[in-house]
Amino acid sequence: MDLNDLENKLNFLKKEIKEDLSIEQISKNILSNNVDIETEIEAENIYYSELPLHEKIYQQKNKEYKKLISNFSQAYLELSDFYVGPSLPREHYLQSKKDVGELYLLFAFYALAEPYIDAYYDKCC
Repeated sequence: MDLNDLENKLNFLKKEIKEDLSIEQISKNILSNNVDIETEIEAENIYYSELPLHEKIYQQKNKEYKKLISNFSQAYLELSDFYVGPSLPREHYLQSKKDVGELYLLFAFYALAEPYIDAYYDKCC
């Protein structure tokens, strides 16, 4: 039994499985077409089951947001406070003023601690 050959086959299959998006594509196609409500719910559940948890939560919130804004005109949406664009923006670290303040505090702490770190490094290393 050649272990290298077996390892190559397993790596190839792993890569092929990772790139296989057939179930996800099928469920997206079903959701994009007008089908009965039971089929749509089932396809939606299959689609969400294939996603990581954070992406699943984002997709569900984005769907609710799109459903909400579909009831209003574009002129009304542009004047409203809750409208953030055609789809929800993805969350990131520097999204709020609190996060930016924490980052600046971290920089200030490191700037104050840097001479002591350098002195310790010069003395001990």
